[in-house]
Amino acid sequence: MYVLHIGNKNYSSWSLRPWVLMRILELPFEEKLTPFSTPSSYEAFRTFSPSGTVPSLIAGDTAF
Repeated sequence: MYVLHIGNKNYSSWSLRPWVLMRILELPFEEKLTPFSTPSSYEAFRTFSPSGTVPSLIAGDTAF
């Protein structure tokens, strides 16, 4: 199963796009919401994303 890390879908169209695609394709995935914080969410996002950005898809041991 995939794990999709996203920011708030209301404020981040980049997070919404893979979420919509995976839903339409009926791919099994777990959604993990990590809200944006001020001034930067970089350190919070680095815990699951090598680039420190969202969206981030985790497939097994690999993060995209």
